[in-house]
Amino acid sequence: MKILAESASYQVLSEYEDVFLKFKETSKLVKVGDFYGDPEVAVISEEETFCAIGGCGVIVYFIREPFEEYTYCTKTLQWREWNRTDNEGILWVTDLACIDEHRIEIIAEDMRRIELNVNEAKNLCE
Repeated sequence: MKILAESASYQVLSEYEDVFLKFKETSKLVKVGDFYGDPEVAVISEEETFCAIGGCGVIVYFIREPFEEYTYCTKTLQWREWNRTDNEGILWVTDLACIDEHRIEIIAEDMRRIELNVNEAKNLCE
């Protein structure tokens, strides 16, 4: 598996189109996303409250109980998604950065820089 991001307690790993959050202390893996095409980048917030994964759009996975396994098109408070469908307009992400505990910067394939409040991203099926 490829390491996309790492913090003191976690790693974000990818294997083909699937993304996993690894708990370093126990080696537990939780599926936190899947992408059309391989995911490109990921970040873990400084306080380890969320991770964000980019590729075909962005998935923000909140690092908290109950650690639901990601499933496409599911209403949940565990994760949010942004610009991953034709309805929203697909955005190809080349880089991500944490601005603070609530905001990330997305760098798109066309070099646009977009700021996203992670709490405002939506579920695909909302």
